[in-house]
Amino acid sequence: MAINSLALNPKYIAPSAWWQHVPLAYWLISELKPGKVVELGTHYGVSLFAFCEAAEALSPDSFVFAIDTWEGDKHAGSYTQDVFLRVSEHWERYHRRRARLVRSTFDEAATYFESCSIDMLHIDGLHTYEAVKNDFYTWLPLLKDDCIVLFHDINVREREFGVWMFWQELKQLPDYTTLETLNGHGLGILIRGQKYQHIQEEMTSMLGILTSKGELLEKLAELTPGGSFGKSSLEIQAEYARAETQQARAETQQARAETQQARAETQQARAETEKARAETQQAREQTEEASSTLRNIENSRIWKLSKPVRVAIDTSKRCIRF
Repeated sequence: MAINSLALNPKYIAPSAWWQHVPLAYWLISELKPGKVVELGTHYGVSLFAFCEAAEALSPDSFVFAIDTWEGDKHAGSYTQDVFLRVSEHWERYHRRRARLVRSTFDEAATYFESCSIDMLHIDGLHTYEAVKNDFYTWLPLLKDDCIVLFHDINVREREFGVWMFWQELKQLPDYTTLETLNGHGLGILIRGQKYQHIQEEMTSMLGILTSKGELLEKLAELTPGGSFGKSSLEIQAEYARAETQQARAETQQARAETQQARAETQQARAETEKARAETQQAREQTEEASSTLRNIENSRIWKLSKPVRVAIDTSKRCIRF
């Protein structure tokens, strides 16, 4: 299974400090197959779509909830509506059946989930000590007894980042097992319960392998869908640009074809309308002609003179008895 997850390449490209952990996200989803995954803090969506891509390929029962205001904070900075639109567009096109975007604060979103219902939680919001501690303990009752919690930025010690301080506290608690990788700003892996204890040794050995691929991913952040790691950054960027151009051309051609089809259907509708009008006019003319003929007959001298005969015939028919 690990080989399958390591064979995955990202299909979604965006700026992020999370690139070095994408292979680990693939591996965790493929090995643990969590039913419900929740991430607190999505930003450009690199971690979100890594979870989604792995779930699509290797864990069909997994579903991801991405929670963010998409307004930014003092560490991520404030950002425009364009960030949410970019994430939303990719989600709408590729992962609507695999994930849900929840535009909300973390505390408010916690009221939307049942107790003991979440298999994996990814905490990557505001990175102060107070904020990350609040996020963890607010969501703790919503986690299953057997669960995994990921903490991003455990190795950042500047600009009031305090995840590393809270992570040190968690490492001292007897109820949890902790693993960590310090590359890519650091990622802490907290394990609770017995369900995942059997893969701790394998997870520890995999961290070294995944770190090397993560570093390569970070250097080649402009990967094409299905691209090769052996290509230069310039080649990859050129291929990605060509792919986007081809996609734009295909969409333009499709739009033109749809426009032409709509025009043809409009012309056909007009022709059918004209035909119906012509048939209606013809029917009116035939009706008028028949009415005129009938009036001429009724007004003729022979019709008036033959009236007594017609009356007598009609009377005789009524008198017949059987």
